[in-house]
Amino acid sequence: MASVSFFIRGKVADKESTIWVRFRDKGIDIKAPVPYLKCKPKDWKDGKCKLTSKKITENDSDTINIRLIKLETEIISKYYEESPDIDLKDWLEYVILPTKSKPDKEEYSDNVLLFIDDYISLKERNVAKSTIKKTNVVKQLLNRYVEDRKIRKKNFKNLRFKDLDNSFKADFEEYCQKENYKISTTYRNLKFLKMICKVAESFDIEVHKHTAMWKFDIEKATKAIPKSIYLTFDELQRIEEKEMPFDYLDNAKDWLLIACYTAQRVSDYLRFTSSMIVEDSEGQKYLEFTQQKTNARMKIPLLKKVQDILFKRGGEFPRKISDVNLNLYIKQVCEISGINEIVYNGKVMVVEREDKSKIIRKVFGSYPKYELVTSHIGRKSFASNFYEKIPTAYLLNFTGHTTEKQLLTYINKTDVEKAKSTAQIFNKLGF
Repeated sequence: MASVSFFIRGKVADKESTIWVRFRDKGIDIKAPVPYLKCKPKDWKDGKCKLTSKKITENDSDTINIRLIKLETEIISKYYEESPDIDLKDWLEYVILPTKSKPDKEEYSDNVLLFIDDYISLKERNVAKSTIKKTNVVKQLLNRYVEDRKIRKKNFKNLRFKDLDNSFKADFEEYCQKENYKISTTYRNLKFLKMICKVAESFDIEVHKHTAMWKFDIEKATKAIPKSIYLTFDELQRIEEKEMPFDYLDNAKDWLLIACYTAQRVSDYLRFTSSMIVEDSEGQKYLEFTQQKTNARMKIPLLKKVQDILFKRGGEFPRKISDVNLNLYIKQVCEISGINEIVYNGKVMVVEREDKSKIIRKVFGSYPKYELVTSHIGRKSFASNFYEKIPTAYLLNFTGHTTEKQLLTYINKTDVEKAKSTAQIFNKLGF
């Protein structure tokens, strides 16, 4: 959900400083000054002026705080009304100061690949690096598709937005199937392309009318594919109790357990340090940090399992390790701990094409569970293990998901496990 907050950058307590606005939404975090509103640092607290009657000039009808409230409302309403997608900083500055000349729309190419480059250059200031990375991945796939189509159809030169009809969609799906992409991945990429088409239309680029009617039932496409695995409480206990033969494996084991009891992404939990731990007046310890992917400010209880690991290590988190090595080592940790149940799922492997070239794809089959363990299993394990044991709202506070729908993608319990959990809940209620 979009949000607006205000802050000042000045440090001199008695010198007026320009108030800044910070606008945030999913994947968006931009800041801009409000040149006509100022406040002294000594009079500023929690995004407001402490002097509630303070005005810019004596003749003003509104106080500074009232003007901030009105500006916040204006920014949010215009954001949902106009749905700006690129040039967000310029858009925000224009909302703050409407007298500023609105930037003219530039002319952009109707070549899909060239336009994606423009899209990246316009978005990279306002979105997370991971979003730009995903955009580049889709662009590279489209580029390979274009090169393949040039070979198949001699008169084909470039992919233009007006070429994106249903015939293109069918041909692209066929190409992705030949390249061993999962149908769910193909749908996600087409869904991204549909979004790019909407952006292109906002710049008056001609887009084929078929794209607006494309539908992607990703849930249906993935129905027959097993959900990602997770480590149960019993398996975590076995891992915790198993002594590792080498120090580097013991270090990796502790990171794996921390991941499973903090519910964070590998990009976050491998950055944990003891300096992030805070304690309240009742002695409860918390971890305070900012999630790298979402920029969300987090404060989660430090569970006893994590505190035990810190106690074992003199109050510090395990040694730093790269996520590449962690992925390798935790497979060994789980193998030594006997996490070897044979399960049907996907494993990333090198696949040889018909022309003998090699590509990396997820191949489904029956594998020992330890071979399927990755650094992301901690987040999935936490969500699956604690779902139905604590209120969903509290679970969302831990994972940082904004909706229950997002959370449910991590709940990997089988129908039998769900039925047992449901029965236990009703038994406790006396029914």
